[in-house]
Amino acid sequence: MERFYAILSGDSPTLSREELKAILDVESRLYRVEGFFEGLAIFQADIDDPTLITRRAAYVKEIGYPLGFYSTSESCIDRVVNDAQYVIESSILGGDREFWIDVETRGPYTHPLDPEKLRLKIASEAGRRGFKLSKRKATLNLRIFATEGALMLGVALSRLEGKGFMERSPGRRPFFKPGPLSPRLSRAFVNLSRLRVGGYFADPFCGTGGFAIEACIVGASRIACGDLDWAMVRGGPANLSKYCPPGVWFYSAWNAARLPLSGDSVDSIATDPPYGRSTTTGRMGYQALTREFVKNAVEVLRKGGWIVYAGPSRRSPESLAVDAGLSVVRVIEMFVHGSLTRSIVVARLG
Repeated sequence: MERFYAILSGDSPTLSREELKAILDVESRLYRVEGFFEGLAIFQADIDDPTLITRRAAYVKEIGYPLGFYSTSESCIDRVVNDAQYVIESSILGGDREFWIDVETRGPYTHPLDPEKLRLKIASEAGRRGFKLSKRKATLNLRIFATEGALMLGVALSRLEGKGFMERSPGRRPFFKPGPLSPRLSRAFVNLSRLRVGGYFADPFCGTGGFAIEACIVGASRIACGDLDWAMVRGGPANLSKYCPPGVWFYSAWNAARLPLSGDSVDSIATDPPYGRSTTTGRMGYQALTREFVKNAVEVLRKGGWIVYAGPSRRSPESLAVDAGLSVVRVIEMFVHGSLTRSIVVARLG
């Protein structure tokens, strides 16, 4: 196994960590997380193409190779500079000999050294040896990351491209209704469901189709979508048609408490049952509707399949998964506003 670092989003630390582990479950043959720091994960993985991680991710910002760890003290400056020079000189061959150094600090920590000054010191030393600091033409991207009283020097492999998420924002889709989760958070739900390329995915509360769109982009071979609201059933397919090829998905009018799907037919379910002020539960209420949905989901999930759903934390939505015989792997809490904290339940069958 090779050793990697991952820089995680600061928006939701727990979600970022769980998404990384979920992607590794799908994309690597074997992995071991060595440790988490604020904004940083160090792990080993047996994976053919580590850039798959950032291509799938929503909250994993960057993947790379860690070269060294140092205490953030003035005494480590020469070590970091020397190590960086060695990498620059051994990695850049011919051409314009151009490189770049990205610097990031994370957390409310006081660093005895200034990472930006350290970056300039490395660049100055490399410049005296004929190398150039150039972001646009760099053939080597060094990374300096300072967190929790430690500093890491690494080489970046790939970074999260956020442009696609912005282009798929709800307001830019053909059909729009207020209330859907962002494409970025929708992708995280899909990743937490451990959807594999070629897998069968379902979203029983499909709404405007955000989760299904992300599942399609990840590589689902079949996507089952449904909703009780006829406005969604009429409008949602326009969104799916824009982003997904025909023949991969279908959108149906159904009651999620009685899914019209075959038993043992679905690999991954990710969904967001109605619990907000602008949603409807068909007069069942969140608790009753979600309880019946989870019980029904157990029937359609294949053994070893994953289900991810959300609900208000005050309603303990994870208890519904336990009652249905699912193994709850993680509950991720996200603050939404003053009267709502969302719990994302990640559970597995068998």
